Amino acid sequence: MLNYRVVIAAFLALFLVTPIVASADLKKLPTPSGNFADLKINSEDFTLGPEDAKVVLVEYASLTCPHCAYFHTEVLPSIKKEFIDTGKIRYVYRDFPLDRLALGGAMIARCSGKDKFFGFIETFYKAQSSWSRAAKPAEALAKLSRLGGMGQDKFNSCLQNSKLQNDILQQRLQAVNDFGVQTTPTIFVNGARFNGGLTLGQLRTLLENLVSKRSKI
Repeated sequence: MLNYRVVIAAFLALFLVTPIVASADLKKLPTPSGNFADLKINSEDFTLGPEDAKVVLVEYASLTCPHCAYFHTEVLPSIKKEFIDTGKIRYVYRDFPLDRLALGGAMIARCSGKDKFFGFIETFYKAQSSWSRAAKPAEALAKLSRLGGMGQDKFNSCLQNSKLQNDILQQRLQAVNDFGVQTTPTIFVNGARFNGGLTLGQLRTLLENLVSKRSKI
């Protein structure tokens, strides 16, 4: 005869134990897929945070990538508040366009200038679903750019800048050849590569661990 008390106890135990395991998993450091000591930051990079930070986070992203949009709207704001704005880490954004539309958006963001660059990037990610899927995406992108203070003439001339286009494509090529980047977002933390991005919990745990270690050096 089936003992319902035993069944119910086992059922409750399953749900009581599971959250404890999940909580423990969140504290595990993610495993990198490679390490690259030569991931040097240069004057052409778009960065946030102190130049002398001992922990450096480099992100390769595409403006039309939904996973990148999620990272920029759901993960990066907290990381910025907790680690970048407090001077604990340096953040570097690098373009890895997956299509011509993402390439165009990257060009426009760069043409806005270093002071407005991150404002344009974040606006493009927040509105990604509207402009990237619009019947006329270039017009939708131009409209967003006008909100950021970029006129139509500058918008048009920017998209015709062959040198800028080649610079971005060269950065993408270097990422593939030298650092094995294949997907977006790909994140490097002090040279350790993490493909496909990280959750807020994973990234926070990783950064807290590194910041703690570096502060003791």
